[in-house]
Amino acid sequence: MKNHYVYPVVFEQAENNVSFYFPDFPGTAGSDENVVKGIDRARDLLGHEIARYERQGKELPTPSDPKDIELYDSTDRIVFIDVWVPPYRDAEANKAVKKTVTLPKWLNDAGDAAGLNFSQLLQTAVKQALGIQDHR
Repeated sequence: MKNHYVYPVVFEQAENNVSFYFPDFPGTAGSDENVVKGIDRARDLLGHEIARYERQGKELPTPSDPKDIELYDSTDRIVFIDVWVPPYRDAEANKAVKKTVTLPKWLNDAGDAAGLNFSQLLQTAVKQALGIQDHR
């Protein structure tokens, strides 16, 4: 089972917002106030949809080739959305777990004095080490 997927999404510009749909996942669509926010919403929608397919034992569709996607308006745009699926697979995936970390006292004291959030710092470092981009 793969953890990372990339699928095309079509963005349509409306008067006051953008809407989007996934050609490979019929009925999977959404909207937001602009493309930047729409990309985040589309990523979440795609992650949940892939996780749902997996739970149901359905085979995931092959991502469409952009030349095969019919655009209905000259302002429509194809954007590729990438998603890291593990957090979507299980509702418990984002549940906080406690880890014990050992640091030299002087480093702990310096971090406390600087107001560091050690938990957030560790999460960021682990994501970087794994090559995971924060999508939220």
